[in-house]
Amino acid sequence: MSENLNASSPDHMKSALEQAAIARDAGDHPYGSVLVGPQGVIAERNRVVSTSDPTAHSEVMAIRAGAKEWGLDLSDTTLVTSYEPCPLCCGAMVEAGIRRVVVGQRRTVGEGPLGDYNVEALMNLLHRGSEIEVVEGVLAEEVAGFFHARH
Repeated sequence: MSENLNASSPDHMKSALEQAAIARDAGDHPYGSVLVGPQGVIAERNRVVSTSDPTAHSEVMAIRAGAKEWGLDLSDTTLVTSYEPCPLCCGAMVEAGIRRVVVGQRRTVGEGPLGDYNVEALMNLLHRGSEIEVVEGVLAEEVAGFFHARH
């Protein structure tokens, strides 16, 4: 089984959580992502604060690294992320052709700062709802524990 077919493996979500912990410990926002494809695995963390770059979300960092290493077409990859991607990150996923995202923790719909946003709603707004598969529930208890422990 290729890496991409097994992207929902708990090992990839554990790696995303490890990246989130590294980000937290470095003073960044506690989010991590892993890009999984036939070429391998790239793990990245949020670097917004440490780089003074508001676009340096973990998902964007993983997509940037993947594009640099594997090329601009990442349609054969899966993005595994500790927390639901924001609209910026979804835009990057669309541009890179990513069609599958494994989400650790979901936002609470209706709460700030993004209100009724979720990945599926944005993709539907873009008339691309059928182009993205969202998987959740991988290591659900461990992920929830990580994010609830920080509050």
